[in-house]
Amino acid sequence: MEQGGRTLAFVPVIIEGRGPFWFALDTGASTSVVDEDVADRVGLERTGERRSVSGILGTGEVPVARVDRWEVGDIRLDPGEVTVIDLGPPRGGGGIQGLLGSDVLSAFGSITVDYDDGVLTIPAP
Repeated sequence: MEQGGRTLAFVPVIIEGRGPFWFALDTGASTSVVDEDVADRVGLERTGERRSVSGILGTGEVPVARVDRWEVGDIRLDPGEVTVIDLGPPRGGGGIQGLLGSDVLSAFGSITVDYDDGVLTIPAP
């Protein structure tokens, strides 16, 4: 999907058995992000911790939530923490509902994104 002049790779993510929600792959993000509305809809509990983040939406302190169950396709992701950010209204007919950052993606070693065919290949664990 093109957004703001950039081509983004999106994957459907199931969180706590709900979704799918559309997450962009973002190797430049050190932590994964869940949109505030999505976090509320699936009942993610905030840990009470806040993290300092900066990005295209600005800089600030944001809450952290715990995700116990989440999946990309047939791949179950390890439980972990995500930052919760208001990613704003959907743009360009779609919207980013979250980001899979390097905290999640690095666990797979290498991934392949085939933009032409719209295929994400994640190696078997």
